[in-house]
Amino acid sequence: MQVNSGDFRRPYDWCVASTNPSPLRLARTGEVLDLLRRGAAETTADLAATMGLARSTVTERLDVLLKHGLIVSVGETSGARGRPASRLAFNASAGVTLAAQVGMSGMLMAVTNLAADVLWYRKVDIDVSEGPEALLRDLERHFDEGLAEVGGDAGRLYGLGIGMPGDLEIAGTGATTAQWRSFPLADRLRERYERPVFTDRDVNFLALGEHRTSWPDARVFLCLKVGTVIACGLIIDGQVVRGATGLLGEIGHTKVHGHEAPCTCGSRGCLNTVAGGAALAARLHEHGFDIRTAREVSELANRGVLEAVQEVREAGRQIGDVVAGAINLLNPDVIAVWGYLVDAGDQFLVGMQEAIYKTALPAAARAVTLARSPYGDDAGLRGAALTVIEHTLDPDAIDAFVTESAAA
Repeated sequence: MQVNSGDFRRPYDWCVASTNPSPLRLARTGEVLDLLRRGAAETTADLAATMGLARSTVTERLDVLLKHGLIVSVGETSGARGRPASRLAFNASAGVTLAAQVGMSGMLMAVTNLAADVLWYRKVDIDVSEGPEALLRDLERHFDEGLAEVGGDAGRLYGLGIGMPGDLEIAGTGATTAQWRSFPLADRLRERYERPVFTDRDVNFLALGEHRTSWPDARVFLCLKVGTVIACGLIIDGQVVRGATGLLGEIGHTKVHGHEAPCTCGSRGCLNTVAGGAALAARLHEHGFDIRTAREVSELANRGVLEAVQEVREAGRQIGDVVAGAINLLNPDVIAVWGYLVDAGDQFLVGMQEAIYKTALPAAARAVTLARSPYGDDAGLRGAALTVIEHTLDPDAIDAFVTESAAA
């Protein structure tokens, strides 16, 4: 992931309080906010007991968070002896994030609050072959419109998260990958909005969004994207794993025995050329079907067209053969599958399951849950927004912010 964070203090400048306690006495303010965000505490007494601090110490930190608008009072406790205590909660309306999931021919965009709830949403047609400057213009124009429509302003903006296709996917469009690789997209957006910018491969944001939303207890979680091309994101113990050079999950470039079709990576017989949505569409087109895309393959299969059903089922088997190796290596709890091919009824997942049970270690195959992605298309947006939120509201970041603002 590329993190272009600038100054972590900047996202909070709009809410700096005028009364500044001693910086030393504000230590662990971020931990207070974290406990309230997670719902692990809701009163001063809860926080004092959990953190092992005096109530007066906790109260001082709560006063800081209240002044910054990051927490709010949500009523009083009831049913207990003595005086009711004030209940406190994280204020998800304190700010917004900007999130985008960039595809090869379209882009999903959102403005979210600080709980990653979508306040504004838009689908935009794009063409990555037009280059990064065109994408930047689209991002800025639509983000500006989104902020205006939710009644927000740049002062309430905490950061931006942008999910991008991998270099090898972009190469498949005929676009110049060197131009994209050298383009300072995060820097340009940071200069424009003066906020942290987080960029990552789209499949990593997909994995994060699915994990946090649907499978938070999964220790080893794979999110498999099966659309025009095939790739996966990996979460272990709650963290995205990217590999030494950021190429982890490029399973679409695994060699399939007996196939020699040229691939955009420069090799031949890659899984993408055999079981990717574009490959399936090309074969069906050769058989007289007027289609060009993975989405159209899915539509044909859902209509019960035999040739399309057979192609989708066989693609599931071929991808399942490769995923079986990942199961033996990683022993995942859950594999969530997302994309056009999985939308083609049950045929794709049935084919995958057949291959997994045939090829993977039986105990590992029995242990994994193979499921259609519950969150769907918007998981990547949620993952992008959550990346912004988790970084900018990290306890250390909050401590640094309140300490700097107190010393100012």
